[in-house]
Amino acid sequence: MVPFNVAALGNGRFHQGTDGALYVKKHEQLTELVLAFQKAKLEFQLEQDMQAVQWAQLLLNLNNSINALSQLPLKQELSIREYRQCLALAQLETLNLLKIAKIKPAKLTPIPAQFIPKILKLPNPIFKIISKKMLAIDPLARSSMADDLMVGRKTEIDWINGEVVNLARQLNLTAPINQKLIELVKQAESEPKVWSGSKLKAQLTQL
Repeated sequence: MVPFNVAALGNGRFHQGTDGALYVKKHEQLTELVLAFQKAKLEFQLEQDMQAVQWAQLLLNLNNSINALSQLPLKQELSIREYRQCLALAQLETLNLLKIAKIKPAKLTPIPAQFIPKILKLPNPIFKIISKKMLAIDPLARSSMADDLMVGRKTEIDWINGEVVNLARQLNLTAPINQKLIELVKQAESEPKVWSGSKLKAQLTQL
């Protein structure tokens, strides 16, 4: 699991916009791989329960669709309360489903996953004080989904928000917030549109 933002700069150059450790399923035959990553000075962590790690990262990656629809750099988007409230809605829906499915997300951030939506909904001045690390992002960094929309590529929306919808189906439930974000991103794939925080929030809160 790769936790950090990577931007393609062209000509085979890639830029790491945020930090974090790489997570890999623990296995006895990974000694050479661990040594290679240590030599490259890349933080590397072996985990037994990769499902918990993947769901924890997916909760954070739910912002990809919101960032893509905003077409703003990540730092600027997360500085706007309405966009954060949209992310909180998507995360809360997912957390409720995970609880029903008895899946506990791993703790990848200093703040446990279940508390992040509450922090996202805080007014801007308080959020900036509490979430300095969350906003410690390269000012130009965007989500890969935003990059896909900008160049007309099909996005990975089905493998992010779509996983939440799939989990809901397995539980004979629905995930209307994440389903709506899928629909909006797929519309933007064929007809690019920039959504303001207030308009996107209105779309999600009327469900």
